[in-house]
Amino acid sequence: MSAEDYVLPSSDTESDRLERQAGLYGGVRFLEPSLAASPRRVLDVGCGTGYFTRHVAGQLRKSTVVGLDQDGGRLALARSLAQSPNVRFERGDIYAMPFDDGSFDLVFTRFALVHATDPTQAFAEMARVTRAGGVVLAYDMVHDGIWFSPEKPAFSRLLHAALDVMRSRGMEPNQGLHLGPGMIRAGLADVEVEVIPHYALASEPSFEVIRKNWVDTVAGLSQSLASHFDEGLVEEALSELDRRGRDELVLEITVLARGRKAD
Repeated sequence: MSAEDYVLPSSDTESDRLERQAGLYGGVRFLEPSLAASPRRVLDVGCGTGYFTRHVAGQLRKSTVVGLDQDGGRLALARSLAQSPNVRFERGDIYAMPFDDGSFDLVFTRFALVHATDPTQAFAEMARVTRAGGVVLAYDMVHDGIWFSPEKPAFSRLLHAALDVMRSRGMEPNQGLHLGPGMIRAGLADVEVEVIPHYALASEPSFEVIRKNWVDTVAGLSQSLASHFDEGLVEEALSELDRRGRDELVLEITVLARGRKAD
């Protein structure tokens, strides 16, 4: 997976947004059942700024935890933020990971496969580097499952224009829907999926956090994909996001998939 597979900018501002976004959509909760088994070797695929890698290393002090990403700038930030001696970060391709077969007890990825043009190969690699009996976790968005009520039409148009660019580059913005089937095709056993809604009324503190994340996301898209948006669309979308009424609701959909490598 190359830098061109990421439609948002590779910048310090985007890295800061990713650190903040890590607390959304359930934060670290998707990892907790798997960490309870105390895996000794853990890999975070597409680790970005290393938020989840660092969390795992802090929870599992006696385990070896590795974060893998292709963005050198984000890896530099991840290394600067890491404090646990049991964590390291490596640069590498998710389609050809620099690890031996069966190297890890737990392999997980969050919001990375949505940027993959060949998720089948990515899943095959994740399965390859997992030991027999080990666990693979994948968590991702359903980007057509994002709604505001009352509707924000300019924001919706901008979002779907960005999703069209992703599809034109071979990515699948609704990757969450395909995680379970992808694990089955990779030969994983006991595959399970969980569809997770995330929602908030404007009166709830989480609404403001979600709204701010979309403001920052739109600002990033305006830098990286400006030529793909109609004139004035970004400003109109930001104006809609800035207008907040007491009657607003936001709803988003994610999917968590879990599989085991057969013994």
